[in-house]
Amino acid sequence: MNIHRKYFYLFILFFAATDQLSKYYLIRYFDINPELLISDFLYKVNEYFNIVIVWNRGFAFGSFQSNMVSFNILYVCIILSVICILLIYANKLNQKYYFFAFSLVIGGAVGNLIDRIAYGAVVDFIDLNFQNLHWYVFNIADIYISLGCILLILAEIRNKLTDND
Repeated sequence: MNIHRKYFYLFILFFAATDQLSKYYLIRYFDINPELLISDFLYKVNEYFNIVIVWNRGFAFGSFQSNMVSFNILYVCIILSVICILLIYANKLNQKYYFFAFSLVIGGAVGNLIDRIAYGAVVDFIDLNFQNLHWYVFNIADIYISLGCILLILAEIRNKLTDND
């Protein structure tokens, strides 16, 4: 295994672990019972940032919410499939820059997958707002996934620009 692949897998573990630690700390600090899956306001950090607990039983941005166990199993299967495809694709590309970007996306996906398996929902808790306009509540894994996607887009733009030279 080359050094880039070794770090690729270590980064995936690191990103998934930091996401899970943030959620574990939140659940323990605010004494949340994960079996109840009750969403609630927890703490106002400042005028732009609140900590809330939202149990996302759906997909991105809370779409396709469902309490049915069969939907959660379907979501788990879809997420596992996407993770496998991304692992294969990243290894096929075998480029350092792509490894880091894909490790962010896969690590975030693994973090959210662990929530789905453990709780039947993803734990979201970061609430950003400006003048009473709130963005969707998200978590650390979502930040990793978004950042990884941005890096992948930038890598593709860079590749297209260098291919045209």
